[in-house]
Amino acid sequence: MKNYADFARLWLNIFPATQFLVLGVNSIAAKADYFKSELGDKLINLVNKTLPSEAFAIIQSAKFVLSEDSGLMHMAWVSGIPTLAMFGSTHGRSRPLGNHTILLDSSDLECGNCMLQFCKYDDTRCLTRYTPEFVFEKAIPLLH
Repeated sequence: MKNYADFARLWLNIFPATQFLVLGVNSIAAKADYFKSELGDKLINLVNKTLPSEAFAIIQSAKFVLSEDSGLMHMAWVSGIPTLAMFGSTHGRSRPLGNHTILLDSSDLECGNCMLQFCKYDDTRCLTRYTPEFVFEKAIPLLH
């Protein structure tokens, strides 16, 4: 969670007029509340406030999407929105394709693409190894 908030702060240093948005369902409500507490009025929390069709329409206005393997990520990349996807245990078969996307995944790890709900090492090394700075450096070229 902290890494996402730190990524947002790096982003704001370069693009201070950015308005962040969190879309999703109840399972991410606490995470959205955390981001709101970290980013204040720079974040709009629409968790549990949209239908899937409304979320899809909203995504069409996004300039960039950073997401895990989710329906919203798929909506963004199929729409041609610059998308950086982060897959932990998810197998890359559902990866976004095209020159407007980047996938950071676990396929290079011994335990990569394990498809486990909970990490056998009791952490999320497949994701936490990607620092906010690294993700930010990967994201910027997608904007051009």
